[in-house]
Amino acid sequence: MQTILVSQTNPEAFSSLQEAILSIDDSHQEKIRIFIEPGIYEEKVFIRKENIEIVGSGREKTIFRYGDGARKPRPDGEGEYGTFNTAVIMFAGKDITVKDLTIESTAGPGDVAGQALAIYVSADRCSFHHCNFLGWQDTVFVGLTGSKPMLPDFFTESSVNIHHKAARSYFYDCFISGDVDFIFGPNVAFFEKCEIFSRKRQSEANSYITAANTPIDQEFGLVFSDCKLTGDAAQESVYLGRPWRDFAKTAFLNCHMGAHIIPEGWGNWGKIKAEAVCSYIEHNNNGPGANTEKRVPFSKQITNPALSEYFSKENVLMGEDEWNPSAE
Repeated sequence: MQTILVSQTNPEAFSSLQEAILSIDDSHQEKIRIFIEPGIYEEKVFIRKENIEIVGSGREKTIFRYGDGARKPRPDGEGEYGTFNTAVIMFAGKDITVKDLTIESTAGPGDVAGQALAIYVSADRCSFHHCNFLGWQDTVFVGLTGSKPMLPDFFTESSVNIHHKAARSYFYDCFISGDVDFIFGPNVAFFEKCEIFSRKRQSEANSYITAANTPIDQEFGLVFSDCKLTGDAAQESVYLGRPWRDFAKTAFLNCHMGAHIIPEGWGNWGKIKAEAVCSYIEHNNNGPGANTEKRVPFSKQITNPALSEYFSKENVLMGEDEWNPSAE
């Protein structure tokens, strides 16, 4: 396997991840690894590649940071950045693996900066292992290109396919922090043994972990398996999710839920129709926030043990090509 080095101290290496990405030909066949030495990399990165692996030196040692928020004025004078131009790193293409690093939005809380993505994942078969994703509002987005995107020429002119029937993401042993809708989008995403950390809000009492907008004909949305829901948010102040679009699908299975989870569990975002058609599922969870006695009636608490198999990583992510990412 070819390995490309990114370093802040080695003059023979690339000094930024973006430079390393641009050195890879769109038509390459063999998997290429990009190894990133320790350092804090203040850069905004656009990735449109296939069959690459990005490996840091550890999540506390290799850190990517940037501070674009939705309220920032666009350089072209066309209003503000908006949510989908704020990502620290944008992933597009297919078969991208990321390991052992941190990606952090430094824009600040949503009441100051607006929405601010740490990652924007529109790639299919994209997996993350032992990573931190840090932010406030809208930290992790799994979805297609948003409206009026500001994309560099090298991204738009690339020949790598970015149109997928269904884009799938896998997160293993990752730490994700935020306060409002900080894991959201329409794509299929599976979170295994991750820590989901709800930050304390300064301006409002309630927070939301997820905001799915699953397409009506898509079987799965956001699935959390064997995860820990932690945070410094106030007790009983955080919802598990709310429907960005009516047919939102989110499931929590075998998860530990802290006392910050609100007894009702889920919000409807003021959408009566969503209550009738959304899919909010809980199974075999534990902890003080997992008590379902006061859950909203449009959520489902299912005890059938076969549900764990139905919502297994293998079944959720397999698709037509039977993709099965390994936990590494």
